[in-house]
Amino acid sequence: MISMSRWDGDFSSAAWSLAKTFAKDQVVIYVDYPYTLLDFFRERSKASVQRRKEALLFGKNALLPLTRYSSNLYGLTPRLMLPINWLPPGAIYRFFSRINDRILVASIKKALKSLDIEEFIFFNSFNPLYLTKLPNGFSPRLFIYQSRDNIRALEPYLRKHGAQAEVEAIRNADFTIVTSRQLQSDLAELSGKAVNYLPNAADFDTFKQSYLEEIPVPSDLQGIPKPIIGYTGNICHRSDYDLLNHICQQHPDKSVVMVGPRNHWASTQIDLDAIPNLYFLGPKPIEKLPEYLAHFDVLILPFLLNEVTKSIYPLKINEYLASGKPVVATPFSEDIMAFADVIRLEKDHDEFVRAISEELEGDSIEKRGKRHQVASENTWENRVAQVWKMAETLKKQ
Repeated sequence: MISMSRWDGDFSSAAWSLAKTFAKDQVVIYVDYPYTLLDFFRERSKASVQRRKEALLFGKNALLPLTRYSSNLYGLTPRLMLPINWLPPGAIYRFFSRINDRILVASIKKALKSLDIEEFIFFNSFNPLYLTKLPNGFSPRLFIYQSRDNIRALEPYLRKHGAQAEVEAIRNADFTIVTSRQLQSDLAELSGKAVNYLPNAADFDTFKQSYLEEIPVPSDLQGIPKPIIGYTGNICHRSDYDLLNHICQQHPDKSVVMVGPRNHWASTQIDLDAIPNLYFLGPKPIEKLPEYLAHFDVLILPFLLNEVTKSIYPLKINEYLASGKPVVATPFSEDIMAFADVIRLEKDHDEFVRAISEELEGDSIEKRGKRHQVASENTWENRVAQVWKMAETLKKQ
């Protein structure tokens, strides 16, 4: 499996969650999002790069057994790639892209050989910059492509080459899965091929702890006044910072706590650090998130309503629901609106603020149980079973 994240990244990823779930029953090689020569130069002092240095430069110790997760799961660091995204679309870009693909394939083949694996499935989980067309000599039993975001509405870096490459990947794959209804419609039209809907899910066994167990308060949450309005995930271009500021202003008696990497500076002019009841606790490993959800009182998804977010089935919705806590979200996509029976959806900023109070005051054991039950139906185990069912259907055709 390749993706646009690394197994030890700052926030949970659907690709990593799927990889861990597949690894319960078979060997999985999870390939790190490749570093380019430029990435290596810029990030060479980081611990994450230093521990991969031999693999990146020399291809040594590239395959790492990730036994803390599964005896079947391996992380693979491929050799350094050429930095080519600055090139314009055209023959020169395609030439160097093929070179990068061959470097990546060589790393994967070496890993397969070391594990004595001859037959394999290749799963490209939303990485349209690599291996959208498989080179000669790289012949998986099955090529699956997954789209998880509207690349045509993302930052220019990704869409410059990725938008067209994704369409190529869908046309070349044996079958494609997408995580939102909007993506299913858009990509089927763009590619002229059938596209399968497979929404995101939750690591239910991990997140149910926040509902079932008494969990000690994390040290960095101690001392933050309650009640707490909580958010987990990437703090980025998807968020509505005017709404977030309004929540903080209208709920001065509450703390707003955000757990996740901060990537918001290019998306707002608001000085978020100047807001007295807004707290940033930084990224946490996915295994630690239930410790925070257990001590939040209400959870929010304050996303913008735009071309990016209307294609999102947020990873965190089922993680939130597994905790049983009340959830208030904006109606940013068809997929989030499908949860209207168990979450509060409000478009207007004042109504969103009011909904937070009403959900806190109107919460009950019955409501918490219903939310938890919905999450229990949306597990990665169920999603993996659906993937195998699609593969079996394809084999019979």
